[in-house]
Amino acid sequence: AQENGVPVVENPQVARFLYRKVEVGAEIPPALYQAVAEIIALVYRLKKRQAV
Repeated sequence: AQENGVPVVENPQVARFLYRKVEVGAEIPPALYQAVAEIIALVYRLKKRQAV
C-alpha cells in the first residue's frame, strides 16, 4: 500500500470485526458507522496533506 501511496490506518478492532462479520460488497453494520466514518475522514486528511 505504501509503495503505491495508499494511506494505511490501523484499527485492529474494526478490522477484525469487518473481516469476521462482513462479506465483501456488503453494507457496513450501523454499529460501525462512526468508527468507519472516522477512518475515512482520517484518510481524506492524509491525502490532502500529501497533495500539498
